[in-house]
Amino acid sequence: MSEDLLEQLETWHEEDEYERIVEAVTEIPAEERNYELVGHLGRALNNLERYEEAVQQFLTVAEEGAEDPLWHYRIGLAYYYLEQYDDAEREFTRADEL
Repeated sequence: MSEDLLEQLETWHEEDEYERIVEAVTEIPAEERNYELVGHLGRALNNLERYEEAVQQFLTVAEEGAEDPLWHYRIGLAYYYLEQYDDAEREFTRADEL
């Protein structure tokens, strides 16, 4: 994965071009997506209010995200908007602990 792609994803995020992020990342086969790409995809899906899809993406990198407060915050946000408040509280608490 190139630094150019990561920079482009960040630029699109700053410009609220979340759909473009989803398109760019989903063009990459799932098995070739790394933790950082999945993070960008999940964040974009959250911003598009596609929370169930965001949770699915975040769960694909749960092992890598175990010690990442940002991962816990982002999945907690998705759970919150899905009204899965117990899951959201667990993730927000873990993010705070980290």
